[in-house]
Amino acid sequence: MEEITKDIGEKLRKAREECGLTQKEVGDYLGYTPMGISHFEKGIRGLKISDLKKLADYLKKDLSYFLAGSSTLFRADSGSPHQAEMKKSVKSFEDFLNEQNL
Repeated sequence: MEEITKDIGEKLRKAREECGLTQKEVGDYLGYTPMGISHFEKGIRGLKISDLKKLADYLKKDLSYFLAGSSTLFRADSGSPHQAEMKKSVKSFEDFLNEQNL
């Protein structure tokens, strides 16, 4: 699980920087301190799925950007013949979250 948290954190940092946002700006949006955002980005703390969904919207990324591609999450490597099925599953999960208004 630690690897997943770290992978999501790295993707969060990259997406935040692509948008030209500071940790303070992201923290203000979510209600966390800049140190809290730093801990998420370093994989020290894990994000709640509702916060991850908010971040995806805020950073203009699909939720699957943060979840897909983590071989640890799916227990398969990126060359897996099941990669398309895994992406479809993540997309279905994202659609479910959108329906729940998280």
